[in-house]
This record gives sequence, structure tokens and C-alpha cells, in this order.
Amino acid sequence: MKLKNLEAYRAVMSTGSTQAAAALLGISQSAISRRIDQLEEDLGLELFYRDGVRLVPSRANKLAEPHVADVMERLHALRDAAENIRSGQHANAMLRIAVPPSISRRIMPKIIAAFLKEHPEVRLEVLHGTYDVIQRMLEEKQADLAFLRLPYASNIITRSDLIEASSVCVMQRGHRLSGLKVIRPSNLRGEPLVLLGWRRAPRHDLDLVFSAHGVAPSIRIEAHSVASACGFAEQGIGIAVVNALLVQDCLDLDIDIRPFEPAAPHQFAFVYSDQPRLSPIGQKFMQEATAELQALAKTPLGEGSG
Repeated sequence: MKLKNLEAYRAVMSTGSTQAAAALLGISQSAISRRIDQLEEDLGLELFYRDGVRLVPSRANKLAEPHVADVMERLHALRDAAENIRSGQHANAMLRIAVPPSISRRIMPKIIAAFLKEHPEVRLEVLHGTYDVIQRMLEEKQADLAFLRLPYASNIITRSDLIEASSVCVMQRGHRLSGLKVIRPSNLRGEPLVLLGWRRAPRHDLDLVFSAHGVAPSIRIEAHSVASACGFAEQGIGIAVVNALLVQDCLDLDIDIRPFEPAAPHQFAFVYSDQPRLSPIGQKFMQEATAELQALAKTPLGEGSG
């Protein structure tokens, strides 16, 4: 049974003639007649009497019409649901986003809250893990969209526009170096430091900066997240050198923050797999979140007076 035959039937019933039904559907009058004939054959019922060129509803028609209307309503609902599922806006459709814990306290909740105000029909699942775990979630189809530090080791995923952040020094409030507008490697000579683990790419770049300036860093703690590094800095254990984007999840701590120069930029992006294709609502979230994070990464942080 074809949907177009049911539509022809409903058009005839609502307009009262094959001519008006043809005009309504934008097809020929003969096409309307053929579709009615096919529907009657499929149902094994005579729905209309032929009175010249007129179609007169039969007794069987009156009994069948409510059922046809119900089928039509369900088919249109199915068609609408399919469109919403394709666009990611179905009530049961869920966008799964994987992000590191370092942006999960303040940064992502704020971005997600703003997005849901504009798109209240969207359901989200927010997953957490290290960058390696996040990439694996994406490759194993556990997540639709993921926030990663660049570069990443995969050729099966595509990235959003680049999110780039500079480096900053984080220290206990009132530290003697808080009076500087910019902190350079020479200022950190002999200072106890809190640096991210040596196996991480940002740490490699930072080691090169210290080496180029003839400074041997005095490492007190090797941390494995920006949040923990900032926590150690707040306690006066040492000065943390981290990126200016993720540190903004820690602005409620009792710390001073100063730009660190020179420093290789830290690069991030949202990434996704082309198979299956990211939904339109996922694309929209990625674009809006990327723009928010790009702006946040460029937000000036505290400066000293000297």
C-alpha cells in the first residue's frame, strides 16, 4: 500500500472531487483516479461509486475512512520523526559529548546552559576522560563529539576550527612575582614549579623554552591536570605553568595569574567522525562551543602592577 494512494484518497474526501484533489496535490485528474483504483485494489474494497466523472463515497468508504485517517496521521508522524532524528532534534535523540575534566567544572556547564536555552528540545550526555580515553570513545562510537588537544593520533576523525591558547603562570595570591606584568623563564630560575607530566606534548614544548633561555626548571610537583596544578599553586607549593584556556575553570581559587612568555601556543579542537555523520544539531553545538572557547582563550587574565 503506497502513501501517495492514501494521500489521493484523503484529497478526494476533503475536496469532494477528483478535479479539486488533483489541483490540491499538483497532479493530473487521471493520476488521482489511478491512485484511487490502486487503493481499492489493495484494500479489496469499493470506496467510491462512479457517477459519470464523479466519485460518490460508498458505505464501505464511510467505515474505512476513520482507519485511513489514522494511518495517514501515523505515517506523517513517522515522517516528521524521521526528519527530527536526522537533524538531531527528536525528543529521544541524544548528542554525546566527551570532554576532559579540566573544562567540566565551569567552562562547559556555562556553554551547555546557553546552548540549551536556545535548543530546549536537545538531550545531551556529557562524558569525561583523559584525552586518550576521549579519542577512544569517539573511535568506538561512544561519543559523537569530543574535545581534544592537538595534535591527535587518528586519521578517521575531522576537527572543528582551531582553539588556540597562550601560557600563563599560576601562583599563590600575593606571591612576590605577582607584581610582574609578564613572567619570563629567567624570573622562574630557582623557583619551585608545578608542571604537567613530562610525557605530555605541552611539557615538551615548555622544556624547550626553558632550555633555550638557559634555565633549568626546579620541579617540585609533576601534575596530570591543569586543575590539580592550580590547586597545588594555590597552596604555595610552587608556580604552575599552564594554558590560559583551561585555567579559567579554576578562577574561583585564591590565585594570581600572569602571562608567561615566550611560550608555544596550546591548540585544541572539537573532533568528530564522518561515519556516522555528525547531526546538524551536533554541528551547531560544535560551532557555537568553538566560538565561545576561542573568545575565552583570548580573554585577558590578571596583570601585576610592576
